[in-house]
Amino acid sequence: MTNEEKGVQENNEQTILGEGSEIAADNNRDVADQGDSQAIDKALLNSIPVSISVELGRKKLKISELMELQKGAVVPLDSLAGEPLQVFVNDTLLAKGDIVLIDEKYGIKLTHIVPKTERLKSTD
Repeated sequence: MTNEEKGVQENNEQTILGEGSEIAADNNRDVADQGDSQAIDKALLNSIPVSISVELGRKKLKISELMELQKGAVVPLDSLAGEPLQVFVNDTLLAKGDIVLIDEKYGIKLTHIVPKTERLKSTD
């Protein structure tokens, strides 16, 4: 490699490093602007998918009981008629509510939001 080629390569490396340094400096400024709290990109946070499920009730069965189920079988659940449904987000109880019909689809009207302290207890 000639001295001229080495000079061009060094300039390219400095340019690349310089651009990266500017980006890193911009990121550090963003973090510094937000104080001591952790910096969270709202767009990134808003794009994270979560799984929402609504539970009508539960029932524990032995495998033998499960294998005996036929079409038309009724499995009684532990919840009472009229009792609020439970809304889970990523398997954490978040709210309770009543079932509603929206056009031809089911929905849930939230009647109670589980306090944060109770949600944290249920995950321990």
